[in-house]
Amino acid sequence: MSTIHSRHRNPFLSKWCSNRGQGNMSALIVVVCIVILVVLQVRYCAPTPPPAAVKPPEKAVSDAAKAIMDRLGKFLAVKLPSGVELNVPELGVERKLIAFIEDKSKPVDRETWFSFDRLDFETGSATLKPTSAEQLKNIAEIMKAYPKAALKIGGYTDNVGNADANLKLSQKRAENTMQELVKLGVDAKRLEAQGYGEKHPVADNATEEGRQKNRRIDLRVTRK
Repeated sequence: MSTIHSRHRNPFLSKWCSNRGQGNMSALIVVVCIVILVVLQVRYCAPTPPPAAVKPPEKAVSDAAKAIMDRLGKFLAVKLPSGVELNVPELGVERKLIAFIEDKSKPVDRETWFSFDRLDFETGSATLKPTSAEQLKNIAEIMKAYPKAALKIGGYTDNVGNADANLKLSQKRAENTMQELVKLGVDAKRLEAQGYGEKHPVADNATEEGRQKNRRIDLRVTRK
């Protein structure tokens, strides 16, 4: 007995299969949408971490500033006759220079020099570092506040290297310091510069600390 296969599919079965396929596709789309929503929620709705704690200004003092304070004392305000107020260390050259100019009992002489304490040059060069700007500006303001005062700027080195080269370097450094003061508004006629090279050391050149002290720029009041 042979089995007869119909050439036509059952319409109800075809429709059921089609609906089932569409249902699977819809379910897949729903799942994909849910996954996307979860990812977006995690990425954009996560709680924002608290901002990093900001140190108060008094605790954000740099190591360099601390070193200056250890060496020269606290920075305190001083008001000049011009009305300008400077913030300078207790033992800084600015206060020493002001005290000498104002003290009528101390005459101008050739022995009284004051060393810059925050003036820095590039190694082996006469180029001033940006860290020197503050003290140069302070000295310029002092000169403007005391218009009768005049200064001599002396440049010095340690005894390392060629003596003639050191003399030229000290001269150039003294001249550059003077030119910076002129740029800041000090009349060039009130200033003079001279390099002394290795002469007049203030410390022992046998130690690094001593050599560092000898590499300096000094000021001498020539008129007040």
